[in-house]
Amino acid sequence: TACSTSLSAVLSSFFVFEACVGVYFPAIGTLRSLYIPDSHRSRMTAIFQVPLNLIVVAVMLSSKRLGLKGSLTCSTLALKCAFLAQLLLLCRPQTRRHS
Repeated sequence: TACSTSLSAVLSSFFVFEACVGVYFPAIGTLRSLYIPDSHRSRMTAIFQVPLNLIVVAVMLSSKRLGLKGSLTCSTLALKCAFLAQLLLLCRPQTRRHS
């Protein structure tokens, strides 16, 4: 389509994506420091990477069968789960911070 090949549309989409990534990494670092003790942080992070990578591989291997709409649906479901997990963290009573 004309919109997907327009340089200004692609460039502005890239800038929006980079802004989101720029906000994500400091935010996730702050959350990790609040909820995961330093002594366990590297192990916990590695453990949580395993299911994430399995989901990515499963969706990529199934992308031909799922199609674009199915792949985006999987991404949307994963984002909804992450959003609900974030809401649970926000609604939870404040616990002592790990130092």
